[in-house]
Amino acid sequence: MGYNKFIRYGNIIETFTYERPLPILEGARRKNTRHARIPGATDDAGALQRSAEFEGKRKDNANRASMVFRQLVLANLTGTEYPLLLTATYRDNQEDLRVGYRDFGAFIQALRHRFGKEWRYIAVPEFQKRGAVHFHALIWGLPKSVFEEERSTRLVAGLWKHGFIYLKMTDGNEKLSSYLTKYMAKSFIDRRLMNQKAYVCSRNLLRPQIQGGISNFGMSVLLEEFNVTVPEIDNSYDTRWLGKARHRIYRLSTENPPENLSCENIESKLTP
Repeated sequence: MGYNKFIRYGNIIETFTYERPLPILEGARRKNTRHARIPGATDDAGALQRSAEFEGKRKDNANRASMVFRQLVLANLTGTEYPLLLTATYRDNQEDLRVGYRDFGAFIQALRHRFGKEWRYIAVPEFQKRGAVHFHALIWGLPKSVFEEERSTRLVAGLWKHGFIYLKMTDGNEKLSSYLTKYMAKSFIDRRLMNQKAYVCSRNLLRPQIQGGISNFGMSVLLEEFNVTVPEIDNSYDTRWLGKARHRIYRLSTENPPENLSCENIESKLTP
């Protein structure tokens, strides 16, 4: 028996089916290869190879992080509550991301003090050509008047204090996830982001529902319960540890969504 994983976020379901089960490593320790020398290589050649390996792993990690990040955004792009798109820019050439996160955190606290704590957000940093940090954010749940009156009141810009605020009302289109993911992936592979967060979000952000270790029977039951049969995307590929893999993406019907079905009650659906 292989390994299956089921993910639901918003109106989308993703399934991963692997040929082999997850390996069980008992007592295995990760080797520290940070300063390991490469046999038969000079110092310069070794440094070049280590740099190439680092960049390769960084890009792989960026791809995985981008996928998880996009799922997180899509989990919140549902219903009739459309988010505000906010861009916070520095007036001065502020290049320190740590300072940027500190200032943005203070801005979020000021918004919460002014509008309460029920709204939610997700934000990513970006380095402008001049080197300054600025932030792109999606915000759900703020009063509509915030957007309508900002041009005249400059209330949100006043709470930011460090420069300029751009606000735009969106239609909740799924393309917003790609828009924000583009900036997240770009920042993730930037060395200036080393040991820093690639994005920040509120604790009340809706999360994807993930269930791993599902049997083939259980996977069939779940897809039947959600009334999905034909995937929009169906890809097969080889993996290093789990053998052949199959990745499928389904879209739920927005007209007749399944009732009372979530990852919290999945277990009851998996008994033959």
